[in-house]
Amino acid sequence: MNTSVEMKILRLRFRSLSILCVLGTLTLVLVYLPPSYRPSQLLLSGPDSPVVKSLQDQEIEENNEYLISGENEFEDKKQVPAARVSKDEAEPDNARQNEPPHALVAESIPANKTLIQTGQAAGEEDHPLSDANEHDSYVQDYPDYTPANFIEVMKDKPSQKDKDKQSVKKKKPARLKNSFAFERLGSPIYSPEALRLRALSFPSNSTLRLFVAEQERRTQHMKTECAGFLPPASDIESKGMAPPPGLAGVHNLLLDRTNNIAYCPIYKAASTSWTVTLLEIGGFWKKDHHKKNVNLQTFVRQVYPKISNFAGPALTRSMTRFMVVRHPFERLLSCYRDKFEQAKKAFYYTRYGDKMVRNYRKFPAHITSSQLGMLQEQVRAKVAAGVPVHLPGNPFAEPLGPMFSEFVQYVLHAKHDDEHWRTYFEHCSPCHMSYQFVLRFEDINREGKEFIEYLNRTSQVEMRWENPTQGGSTNDVICSYYSELSKKTIQELVKKYEKDFTLFEYKPDKYLECARDFGRTPLELDYKVA
Repeated sequence: MNTSVEMKILRLRFRSLSILCVLGTLTLVLVYLPPSYRPSQLLLSGPDSPVVKSLQDQEIEENNEYLISGENEFEDKKQVPAARVSKDEAEPDNARQNEPPHALVAESIPANKTLIQTGQAAGEEDHPLSDANEHDSYVQDYPDYTPANFIEVMKDKPSQKDKDKQSVKKKKPARLKNSFAFERLGSPIYSPEALRLRALSFPSNSTLRLFVAEQERRTQHMKTECAGFLPPASDIESKGMAPPPGLAGVHNLLLDRTNNIAYCPIYKAASTSWTVTLLEIGGFWKKDHHKKNVNLQTFVRQVYPKISNFAGPALTRSMTRFMVVRHPFERLLSCYRDKFEQAKKAFYYTRYGDKMVRNYRKFPAHITSSQLGMLQEQVRAKVAAGVPVHLPGNPFAEPLGPMFSEFVQYVLHAKHDDEHWRTYFEHCSPCHMSYQFVLRFEDINREGKEFIEYLNRTSQVEMRWENPTQGGSTNDVICSYYSELSKKTIQELVKKYEKDFTLFEYKPDKYLECARDFGRTPLELDYKVA
């Protein structure tokens, strides 16, 4: 209690000090400003104050000086005929003031040589001008003067060919056909309200109604458990947390506004299959795309632009939101077998794999650190080049790639989680997004068909499985890998994925039984399972 009070006192003192610094800076700025530029004098004084009047008088004096200098210059240049002057003097001043300025200037310009001679008779200075240089003098004195013998040449109308050249614009680069679903309006028959009313029209004992009832049970369970994972709103406000905790990781949402569907793809949980299904529903994916080797990730970003993670809950409020989950430990094993085992994928070996081996493999004591670096680079170069690795005696090549135990140790101690083993709680933020449908990978054949039927898209979608894990994931296969781990390591994994186990109702019991030291000492599980 004393600690919290002291922290509050420190915060108040820090805020007071910050305010004093800001006020002191503003005071210094105002002090060193010239008096006429101090905003306080202008803001606090009214229109009749001495400060405002002095500024107005100063501006008026500057304008008068400018006008007087212009009039003197004009008087030196103009030659006014005597007859015209007498006529102007007879006119009242008010009538002259109503004339536009350009009219007064035009009257003062001499029209011919006789006006100059008349001006000479009036006592003005003699200006002997010849016919040749007379026009040049007028042009210099009056730039707007147009000679009497000026002939205007009409321009030819542009031909149709010239118009066509001017109208030609640069062609924009080719755009994906039917791309950017944000620009198309969805049909009201596929809105969440319409789909729900359609599902409720089925008999209560129908497969679709039972599927909807089970999904409602799962979402209600998630809502109940999320209440214990999220901090109270008062704590968030007191700590100044603008974004809710756990929402920052939501950056892979696929939003189809045409069909009002939002999907959070979880890698190694049928994400490729469901991404293609979503593209098929939108009418963007064709069967020949597989033959053309279309890059799926690039294609998806062309169709569904990336959105801000914090905007996810607001943008998906009126959409059908779904995700597909898998047992966390089975997904972890699938990630290892597909990306890291025997260095199958050069990208993942050079990014993570060689570090897993270097940090968690036991090497002979006689090998120095510099020698390990050279041996590591030797294997890394061959894997990156895609050539077979035959390096007898190199500990990085025997075995090639990280072992499952080394992979697990890296997952447990890495500062940042890759999206292939990141927790569902962080990757999709189910406690903030409020998904209406949570499909399970273990029963994806049945639940996937029922979900497509709920979306009323059975005739448009062909269910498929992309990138299946070779050899399956039977209990024997699972135990052959998890037997490399100790009970303590598996319990650490349970703790890491604790929220996923709780929210999606999975249990780690059969994986604990596969531990190499299972049964030797009593199990002490420290996890929460619904």
